Amino acid sequence: MLKKSFFVIENNHFPYDQLRFPGQASDERVLYVSREHSLFLVFRLLFVLLAGLSIILVSAILNQMLTRVFHSQLLSIILLPILLVFLLFMIIGAWWVFTLWKKSVAIVTNKRLIKFIYTTPFNRYNMSLPLEMIVDTSSHNRGFLSSYLKIGTITARSSASSSGVATSDVSRVNKKYFYLENIQYFEDLQQYLNKLISTLHKQPEKLVNFRPFFPNLKGEAREEFLRANYPNYAKETK
Repeated sequence: MLKKSFFVIENNHFPYDQLRFPGQASDERVLYVSREHSLFLVFRLLFVLLAGLSIILVSAILNQMLTRVFHSQLLSIILLPILLVFLLFMIIGAWWVFTLWKKSVAIVTNKRLIKFIYTTPFNRYNMSLPLEMIVDTSSHNRGFLSSYLKIGTITARSSASSSGVATSDVSRVNKKYFYLENIQYFEDLQQYLNKLISTLHKQPEKLVNFRPFFPNLKGEAREEFLRANYPNYAKETK
């Protein structure tokens, strides 16, 4: 069966068997896929909408004032194409913002952390950090809303030298840190990463069948979900 790309699917949920990303090794298993929280997408879409509406409103007011001064409808005819251009700008802007959000993903596998960041709908750059190079992890969030929605950033400190570029922001020059930014359930994911790294150092053979990360299910609820829907995963390593 032809496997689907991560970049054409809006919501990437477990199981991940039918999803592939560029450069994925044949024995590399996807354990979790995340995007920046949709709240940030809403903020950007609102910004595009408000910018476009503001320009259209100013243009309409200006047109009305000039029409009264010059007593001519010619200005209305001239400004109409301009308004249509700004309307097109809003549509394209919304599509642009949504596409960048949809295509930019962070992936946890049994071998590494990897991010694909789209700077335009057609261009991207990617970064990866092998699990064996992770020294430790930390997490943090900012503000009441982020705390309430459980949105935060995970930082994985690597054993690499502190030069070069390996963050989600090209302007931040520090290869020693790898960031998973503005993601939900960040604290639970950090603990999961710590277990993954610990297994790598103590029992690396178990990484082959290491269980994927389930952000919404814990304990017996997770076990019951797996037994009922995915019995093969229920037998895998915790």
